[in-house]
Amino acid sequence: MIKRGMRNIHPGEILLEEVVNAHELTIKDTAKMLGVSRQALSNVLNEKADLSPEMALRIAKVFGGTPEIWLRLQAKYDLEIAAKKISHFKLTPYQHLGA
Repeated sequence: MIKRGMRNIHPGEILLEEVVNAHELTIKDTAKMLGVSRQALSNVLNEKADLSPEMALRIAKVFGGTPEIWLRLQAKYDLEIAAKKISHFKLTPYQHLGA
C-alpha cells in the first residue's frame, strides 16, 4: 500500500465539509433533502457509520456527482483501517510447491 503521508479520511468528513458546511446547510435540512433521519446522517458525518451504497446514491441524486466516487472513498477508508488491523500478523504469500 502506498503511503502518501495523508491521514485516512472517512467519507462522512468529506460530506460534512464539502457539502453540508460548504452550502451552509443544517444536518436536519440535509437529512430531509436526502430522505433519511437526522440521526442516520449524523452517524455518517460523525464517522460512527459507514457510507452505504444507498446513501451514496442519495447524495449523488441530490448534490450531483456519482455514487461510485462516494463508495470508493468508503472502500479506501475501510481498506486502510483493515490494513492497520492485520499489520501485526505474519502473513506471507502462498507459494505452491510443485504440481
